Amino acid sequence: MTATHDTAPDMWVSGLAVFLNHWFADYAQARAHLEAEGGYLLPYGSQCFIANTEAIRELGLDPDDPDWTRIGWDWVRPADQDAWQRLRAKRELAA
Repeated sequence: MTATHDTAPDMWVSGLAVFLNHWFADYAQARAHLEAEGGYLLPYGSQCFIANTEAIRELGLDPDDPDWTRIGWDWVRPADQDAWQRLRAKRELAA
C-alpha cells in the first residue's frame, strides 16, 4: 500500500458488517472494481474493500464531501493529498 494507508485512522468499524462490501486481496483488483462499479475504496490491513455511501456515513464521514471526488474515491492511493488529509482529519474526529 502507500504511506497514507499506514498513517490512516481505522477505516473498519463493527457497524460496517451490515453493509455489502466488496473485499480484495490486492489494490489493483480493488481499483478495477472501483472504476467499473463506483463506491469508496478503503483499506483494511493489507486488503482493500469497496464501501457504499451508507458505510461511509457509518464511519462518520459525509459521502457527498467534495474531497471524495478530489481523492478519486480512493483512500489508499488518493489523487489529492490535501483533500485526503482533510478527510483523514474528519475521520479521526469521528473515530
